[in-house]
Amino acid sequence: MRFIVFGDSKGKENGINKKVLNLIMKETCKLDPKPEFIVMCGDTVAGNPKEELLKLQLIDFKNIIEKYHPGKPLIPVVGNHEVNITPEDYKLEKAFSEFYDNSIPTDTTLDGYNKTVYYVDFEDTRLIVLNSFHYGEIHKISQAQLDWLEKISYDCYKNKLLFVHSPAFPTGAHLGHCLDLYPTDRDNFLNIVEKCNIDIIFCGHEHNYSRRMINSSSKREYIYQVITGGGGEKLRDKYKSKSGVVVPPIAVYHFLLIDIDKEYIKVSAITSKGKKIDDFKIAIR
Repeated sequence: MRFIVFGDSKGKENGINKKVLNLIMKETCKLDPKPEFIVMCGDTVAGNPKEELLKLQLIDFKNIIEKYHPGKPLIPVVGNHEVNITPEDYKLEKAFSEFYDNSIPTDTTLDGYNKTVYYVDFEDTRLIVLNSFHYGEIHKISQAQLDWLEKISYDCYKNKLLFVHSPAFPTGAHLGHCLDLYPTDRDNFLNIVEKCNIDIIFCGHEHNYSRRMINSSSKREYIYQVITGGGGEKLRDKYKSKSGVVVPPIAVYHFLLIDIDKEYIKVSAITSKGKKIDDFKIAIR
């Protein structure tokens, strides 16, 4: 199985950096074999306090993706910009989920989160999407999400990949303004990730590529976290938090290519010009 992941493609042209997004999509079309689906890790558009204008941005964004990958399933992750940074209610979250309604399975969602917390199964892999920007829960994975995550993950023997916009451990520009804003809640989240043997966490929010191994308190030696925020936003490579960092922030426009077979999960970071900047494998348990 093969798919691509990218995030943070917002810009000034109707809320999108169309130049960079088109370059990335052109590179993904060169892949052989082709990706089967696409995960967008949040902040795909700049957002707008008016639902109708947010939806116009999302339509424009989706049209660009469809031009290169017509009919491919899209797996959306809500970011802070889709809900206008610090939401005052649920209206923009609802507008986001209504736009992607056909992409999100109705029977695998968590009630109360407007279909922004859900999972999708592809072959032997479960993709799990959480919401770190729900109204009243900014930079938090709530207890309701944690309980749901444990319920749908603990007895699942598929590969388990988790996607959330806000990193557990940011490295630079957003240090102290991600899940690390609430360390106890963040650690509770990581405890469930460990307990349920989730293979890797993919995040956005910081506008770069980086890879970290988070120390584990269980039999596992560490938890993988990959930040992919190079879809078009202004790049940053500030480097403050170094513990466990394997690949420091690289300020480059890029996407991730994920290949899964019977023996391993392979992650490759590829720039908008087709240069590979990182790759690694995780053995299938």
